[in-house]
Amino acid sequence: MFRTVPLLILTALGLHAALLQSSTVPCDVPYFTAKIGGCELIYTEGNLPVAREAAAVENVLLPQYDELYGYTMDETLYVGLLSSHNQIANGFSTPYPINRQINYGGGALMADYFSTTSWLNTLLYHESAHNYQMNVKDNPVSSTLHTVFGNGFVLLPWFTLPNIVESSFLLEGNAVLNESWHGNGGRLYSGRFKAATLQQAKAGLLTPERVYNAHYDFLYGSHFYTLGGFYQYDLASTFGMADVNAYWRLHSYNWFWPFFTNRTTRRSIGYDFETALHTWADKMASEAEAMKDVESKPLAATQFYTPINGDKDAVYFTVNATGRSFPELVVYDKKSGRLSRESGSYRAGKVVRTPEGRYATQSSAYTSPLRIEAGLYTEGAHLISGTAGRVIEGYLRDGTPVYFDVPASFDQPQLYVGDSFYARTNSSVFIDGEDNLYYFVQGEGKTRTLYRNKTPLFSLRGYYGNVSGVDSRGRVYFIANTPHGSGLFRFENGKITRAHPADTIFEARLIDDTHALAAVMGADAYRYQKIALETIDEAPYEVTLFFEHTGENPSETNASAEALDLEHPYRSPLELHYSGTDVALGSDSDAGVLFDLSLNFADPLTRNLLSAFVTRNVDEYTLGGMRYANSEYLLQFAVTAYGVIDAPERNATEPSPRPFGFSAEAELPFWQRGYAYGALRAAYYQDYEADTRTPISLSLPLARSEQYGVSMYRNAFYALSPYVAFDRGDTAWGGESALERDLSHECYLALGGQYSQSDADNGVDARGVKLATGIADKLKENDPSTVVMPTLRDTTYAKSALKADAELRKVFNLSAYFFTFPVSLRREALRAGYAYYDLESFNPSAPHLYTAEASAGLTLDTFWFNKLPLPITVDYYYSDSPLASDRHSVRFGVGIAY
Repeated sequence: MFRTVPLLILTALGLHAALLQSSTVPCDVPYFTAKIGGCELIYTEGNLPVAREAAAVENVLLPQYDELYGYTMDETLYVGLLSSHNQIANGFSTPYPINRQINYGGGALMADYFSTTSWLNTLLYHESAHNYQMNVKDNPVSSTLHTVFGNGFVLLPWFTLPNIVESSFLLEGNAVLNESWHGNGGRLYSGRFKAATLQQAKAGLLTPERVYNAHYDFLYGSHFYTLGGFYQYDLASTFGMADVNAYWRLHSYNWFWPFFTNRTTRRSIGYDFETALHTWADKMASEAEAMKDVESKPLAATQFYTPINGDKDAVYFTVNATGRSFPELVVYDKKSGRLSRESGSYRAGKVVRTPEGRYATQSSAYTSPLRIEAGLYTEGAHLISGTAGRVIEGYLRDGTPVYFDVPASFDQPQLYVGDSFYARTNSSVFIDGEDNLYYFVQGEGKTRTLYRNKTPLFSLRGYYGNVSGVDSRGRVYFIANTPHGSGLFRFENGKITRAHPADTIFEARLIDDTHALAAVMGADAYRYQKIALETIDEAPYEVTLFFEHTGENPSETNASAEALDLEHPYRSPLELHYSGTDVALGSDSDAGVLFDLSLNFADPLTRNLLSAFVTRNVDEYTLGGMRYANSEYLLQFAVTAYGVIDAPERNATEPSPRPFGFSAEAELPFWQRGYAYGALRAAYYQDYEADTRTPISLSLPLARSEQYGVSMYRNAFYALSPYVAFDRGDTAWGGESALERDLSHECYLALGGQYSQSDADNGVDARGVKLATGIADKLKENDPSTVVMPTLRDTTYAKSALKADAELRKVFNLSAYFFTFPVSLRREALRAGYAYYDLESFNPSAPHLYTAEASAGLTLDTFWFNKLPLPITVDYYYSDSPLASDRHSVRFGVGIAY
């Protein structure tokens, strides 16, 4: 038998939907709203001062972007400033379900990364650029569709929003360009990212196929920001900001086939993307010839970088050498020169050694179902008591913590020592052996001043730099820009000199007065190398961007703060707005044409979703109904009411379909901390295929899940889920378990087990334990007691069912990336599996059926049109069961996560 799995762009509607994912944690603090020009702010009482500053920025920024991008947004922009219950160093913009950006206040976790003065302003500049990029629809078809369907998916998602399928190399690169344009710094001022760009150029990696695709090679997704930003800057310095930003309006002409990057680039600047990229790559390669690298042998390397740290005895950091395995804690002993490694479940972040001698990392994670908090996390992602809401930079000799207070640092890092406020900073903090604190503060414009305690030592011009250490003679070492990247400098007796000639050093810690351990930017990895310290008569380099002196930079960004108030509470159900109509089509080899039409309403924080839908599914049923989902509170729930519009023909032995039905699902998380999760789930479902079947179930899923870097599968996963289900007086009970483990070299073992038993007397009228053909049936019915048997011919029922399965997976990283050819291959995986079944029937003369399935599969991780990830799977099954549709079967799937 050969069967295809349908490719259908599904919405979050219908009976197959999961619970709604909110932008905030449950039971968050109250929010308020205010209309400011072309946007609506959403904020809390606690961040009211931040909201006032944001309002002042938006009043100036949106008119600037209107002019710069050449259009005004056709929908209200909702700007969320989330509470300190959500301590995440991130923000995002999306036109779905409505035009919005969500900004989180965890920027103190990345004090040295962005090279900016204000984290808040960086978010607003960057994320607002995305809103303009994605929302433009300067063509008659998209603009007409928008009047009816909003920003919904209509057959293909880009019919209404052509630019959403453009490469992140252009999306993020353009946003980095615009974030660096406002006199607030930005990543274009970063020597670290300049060094990364030049290293890629030196290695010949600035090619269309390499930069334009989302690949699984070094720099990974960060290359969109780093390389993309410097590429966009090169264009802007030649053609001006307006012409470069006009790309997005011009690209939106391509509503039917928005994959004409070459053509749009030609329209905006006069020649195509490939020519522009090659021209820029040649410039970078020429500059890279002057860049000096560290020549010593690397002591360690990593694919994903976390900051280096140290104390008087050791230097320490975490690495992920393959980018796909468990991280390792690396400790370099200063006296012996020995390097020790310990693999463990470490959160990404700078390593800090506590007064008790424990190693922990600065990070952010769930500490309960109601909180995401920054703090110090030990191996296993356990929060150290007393560090919640604090980015611990280190400890004084008496154990007093030195930290950034996260709730107070939405705009700029606020440094505390113990319980007392100490200073505002714009870099990480170094603590020497005498409890002196060293840090940079961004002053007026580009003036960046290094402080020892509260005394200024010197100033430089720029936004980039952090302190590396202080030697026994009191000389201060720090990182700053060089003409071709980033380097190590020294301050002594009022004079600054360079401490090493390399342009690729972006962090360092002293080993002694003559050597340091440096973090070095490479072309294929971040390297850790021991360097000899020198004295070179050279000062830090001032990075000057062209719009600083051409008059193209904005001049009124520092507008006065708005006088916002708390008079307009944000009430989620009353904030529902029409978010669009989704129209999706698909096909199935047996069921024929499939479709899904849904009319959607959502609130800006995505706590509520209301939908009306009509759908035809693989069971050949056409259903229509309403769905409401809510994730605002600890108890998260969704309810669906449906009616059967059309049903397939049935024979006399099959149960009659239900004309109308109802389903409900709810989840109450009671444990969420680090990698662990536990919840109580309940579901009720009236089966449309059988008018008598109304299962109600309770389950208790418990899980611990870890996945690092770009690992294709989970590196570690442990799960147990006991359950009970009730249906028409019958009770089914059992449980499911799973274990997945990284075996090294991208080999993965997955073990699973499930047992379900029913007290039903017979299997007539769909009673007993349901045996289904695929996981879609299990999701659709919200019945955890269902046992999936992929080779099953028809849905059937048993007295009890035991399933035990094992699977071995091996990932290969053979890749082939293309720019003009529509399909790239990123990686692939082979799998071999075996499943054993003990099925107890209702027939006393043949009570048990012992059967097995063997399977093998290939997954190709393909990437279409430089944007769309579509895994292609081919699975072969062999079954010795009389219940199977065939002994041998092959299934082919596209667009289904395996």
